[in-house]
Amino acid sequence: MRLRTFSAPSMAEAMQQIRAALGDDAIIVSSHQSERGRGVQVTAAAENNALQGEAAKEADIDSSDEATAEIAADQDDSLLQSLIYHDVPEKLAEMLATTSAKAGLDDTVEALASGLDRYFEFRSLKDLKRPIMLIGPPGAGKTVTLAKLAAAATLRGAPASIISTDTVRAGASAQLLAYTDILQQPLLTADSPESFHAAILNGGDGRMLVDTPGTNPFNDEEMSDLSRFIAVSNVDPVLVLPAGLNAQNAADMAAAYSRLGCATLIATQLDGARRLGAVLSAAQGGNLSFSVVSISPSIAQGLTPLNPMSLARVLLRDPEESHEYPETGVKQA
Repeated sequence: MRLRTFSAPSMAEAMQQIRAALGDDAIIVSSHQSERGRGVQVTAAAENNALQGEAAKEADIDSSDEATAEIAADQDDSLLQSLIYHDVPEKLAEMLATTSAKAGLDDTVEALASGLDRYFEFRSLKDLKRPIMLIGPPGAGKTVTLAKLAAAATLRGAPASIISTDTVRAGASAQLLAYTDILQQPLLTADSPESFHAAILNGGDGRMLVDTPGTNPFNDEEMSDLSRFIAVSNVDPVLVLPAGLNAQNAADMAAAYSRLGCATLIATQLDGARRLGAVLSAAQGGNLSFSVVSISPSIAQGLTPLNPMSLARVLLRDPEESHEYPETGVKQA
């Protein structure tokens, strides 16, 4: 009896692989969802005599099995070392390195991209149909991020309505007002859940962007205040988190914000962070989807869409080389 495990996006595709490799007499031993529900993994078995034809084909390549395994092991180690450099938590780093190496891709960047795509979710902010409420700790860059999103919407010819609930922090309204004046967009303010609900209702039918005060995720009173604003209106809370945090702190913060309904992450200040373990740790800790990242405080620089390949390239590039990111325009937000 011979056992083999197959991975595929669906059970039907897995069965096709099984029949091709083991024949029609193969039996299913077990099946389960892959990590985070992306596809299936199926273990199948077949009698040795059913594998004679397959064995004949494999005879020509058996001599290379050891070399292939050695290459996979080297790739696994290379991926692991790169992730450890970025201060990715050890357990997460090992899981990503192992999963990526199993993809069987010669290109290390493509292999890591495959592992990231398998484990994490990536989404476009354009998929969020409700008002986007930016939440996060003090100093995360929520106001600048909102201005970048607003600028991108304006350049697309569909200006967004802008609402600020940050009416206590000194200079907060003035900072956002300076941005909205440049965009020739009105700024609505709301200092209570009730006035925020009214602002949402009066904001029109287009895209709405909501700025909030920095909230300490470990302060129950502040989080309770934020939750009341979220509860009164039908919004999508999006977490804005700086990349330079301690990885475990980032995971704990993301977990706290996710309890308020946050499902999407915007990582900021990547230009000032050499190691990005906090970004991966936050996505894992809060079960958050990646979306865009901010690599500059300049509004004109815009936001960069994140996908498995772009994230893999950043994680695997030589740390001694230039740390600059590709330039983007505001339209890409």
